[in-house]
Amino acid sequence: MRVLFMGTPNFARIILSKLIESEHDVCAVFTKQDAVSKRGNKLIPSEVKSLCLEAGVDVFTPATLKDEAVQDQIKELNPDVICVAAYGKILPKAVLEAPKFGCINVHASLLPRWRGAAPIERGILAGDESQGVSIMQMEEGLDTGDYCKQVAIDAVGKNAVQLTCELAEAGAAALIDCLNDLEAGKPVDWIQQDESQVTYAEKIDKHELSLNESDSAAENVQRVLASADS
Repeated sequence: MRVLFMGTPNFARIILSKLIESEHDVCAVFTKQDAVSKRGNKLIPSEVKSLCLEAGVDVFTPATLKDEAVQDQIKELNPDVICVAAYGKILPKAVLEAPKFGCINVHASLLPRWRGAAPIERGILAGDESQGVSIMQMEEGLDTGDYCKQVAIDAVGKNAVQLTCELAEAGAAALIDCLNDLEAGKPVDWIQQDESQVTYAEKIDKHELSLNESDSAAENVQRVLASADS
């Protein structure tokens, strides 16, 4: 399977590393542009870009996927599928429809719970005893597509870094299983999300992680666990 991968942070790096090791062909990678360091005097590549440079995989950092030139580049790469994990950019319709097998996202929650940008941290703050990962079809809505695989793990007492790594490992295995099935022509059972069970994982604001002595010990522990930098 010819794969174009899109992702940015460590969660995506772990998944990409497993894809590179698999029998599938990672033809190229898109990631976010280099970030400016806190002191402002240095550009820092994303975790995914760093891996690509080490592994010799072609990597691109377009500012937007809405640019027709970028969309033409994607068509020229001719991927069978686009695999996405925490990319951080919107995929326009032209990109979603470009590959034969569409765009498949590795989302770090048990959808429809925790659609959005910060599912792991929101799960910790809510006291979820289990968290998980979903392999889903991408469409124009925010994490609204059907899913074919979900993997749940125990989340009790684990911080955001630990959960990020465990969920990425589980997600990579599930994604590769899905790609294997698609390549072999096996039927994939896509399950529609239950809209009555939807919750949203909005980006975390720093003040939400501040400890408060008027709150319970459990709530403050959750804030500490969620604040671990992944």
